[in-house]
Amino acid sequence: MALEGTIKDFGLPDIFQLIGLQRKTGVLTLTSDKDTVTVTFENGMVVMADSSQKRLEDRLGSVLVKQGKLVKEKLEEALQTQKATLQRMGHILVTGNFITQQDLKEALQVQISQVVYRVFRWRDGHYHSAPTDTVDFDRENFQPLSADFILMEGIRMVDEWPIIEKKIPSMDVVFRTVVDASMIEVGEAQGGGIDDVLGGGKRGAASSLSKIRLTHEEERVYRKVDGTRPVQAIVDATGMGDFDVCKILFDLLNRNIISTAGRGTGGPTESMIGQAEEPASPLVGYVVLGVSALLGLVGVASNLSRPFSVAARAPFLESAYHQVVDAVSHARLARLDRAIQAYRFANGAVPKTLEELANAGLVDRSYLKDPWERPYHYALTAEGYLVSAVDDRGKRLPATIIDRALPPLQP
Repeated sequence: MALEGTIKDFGLPDIFQLIGLQRKTGVLTLTSDKDTVTVTFENGMVVMADSSQKRLEDRLGSVLVKQGKLVKEKLEEALQTQKATLQRMGHILVTGNFITQQDLKEALQVQISQVVYRVFRWRDGHYHSAPTDTVDFDRENFQPLSADFILMEGIRMVDEWPIIEKKIPSMDVVFRTVVDASMIEVGEAQGGGIDDVLGGGKRGAASSLSKIRLTHEEERVYRKVDGTRPVQAIVDATGMGDFDVCKILFDLLNRNIISTAGRGTGGPTESMIGQAEEPASPLVGYVVLGVSALLGLVGVASNLSRPFSVAARAPFLESAYHQVVDAVSHARLARLDRAIQAYRFANGAVPKTLEELANAGLVDRSYLKDPWERPYHYALTAEGYLVSAVDDRGKRLPATIIDRALPPLQP
């Protein structure tokens, strides 16, 4: 049975969670006024994703060229071969010895993940999930991604974009370095960038008296900052995802290793917050699920007297439904937790109420309540704050309590 509706009615996180828990195989089609994205699942795992705006096959070749792993002439040759044989671009590039198989695996992982993560920032659109018996994807070169992993990463990105976009408002911003390259030392840096910022820590800023330690990924991004490349060009040149590159640039800015140099020309100018400022509300979807489950239970009860009653299967249906809704509730709590920390970073203190998170645009108002419409409990503590779900009597549910102790913010 196909699953169909609007993203405002049933949020993308809930759709992915449902498909993952039920281990569905098929194609999820997501349509907005600007793009159509297809996400292919096998047994609840993401195995393929494509966009009508930037087709994976085209994007794959151009990114490999920008990374210096493939020359333009070889790409054109591969395109001609693809047109004649209809083979996958990756297969042609590897068998033609234009790139290595490892190059292809890394590129596919990044490109497919990028397509999926971008839809998490859609504010509106339509979805249609069509189940199939089998799906086709590059089994040799792509490692399936679990829906849970995609879900948690997607939610994390949406939560952190509002913080990052304060300093990187669009993908055409240009940065320049403010420290000499000889000062850079590659190794595991202390702290964790924006995650460390949200936790109240602060990484060491640039200093003329000592080496500046960067991780391999940070150094990779830093080397592409030249005062002329916009953010999108740095993303393409490094082969990393939008979010990962912007997160590193945000961190380098905070550490005074790079600074803003203006805006590029000819690059994408879409505001990063433009698609992230209004998370989709899944409330109506939960109501629909609840009504469907209730009708199903009524149907089961009416068939108890029949010889082949489906009552024996009812506990499994009810269990699956509650498993989905419980998982959504825990995901909302995790999102509230990160939003509280983001609010603290932006305002210097945690919010007094969860309502302030919605007013600041960090979460949709529907996330202030659980799927049963019960408000989450939130309280300030001596060390930080506590947030949890509650039962029908308003008592905190032990398995949901997040008791967060926060270190002092650094001046």
